[in-house]
Amino acid sequence: MHRAAGGGNQMQRETIMKQLEKQARYAQRSLSRDLLYQTYGQACMARQLEAITKDEFMQINHMTVYFMNTHARELEEGR
Repeated sequence: MHRAAGGGNQMQRETIMKQLEKQARYAQRSLSRDLLYQTYGQACMARQLEAITKDEFMQINHMTVYFMNTHARELEEGR
């Protein structure tokens, strides 16, 4: 992921966020703990690089970490 110049090219930021959301939804459907962790890690990096906002990061956090915590049984069965 590339750092958005000066805190953010809005179109680039939206593209990064859309990609993270797409990956998070796919990981949820796949019931893949590894993909959920991978997507969360990408969101952490995007946030660190200021490529997504704090609110956007929290949205991906909800789609990954919260999902893992609330769907633990399904994730175990999905192995």
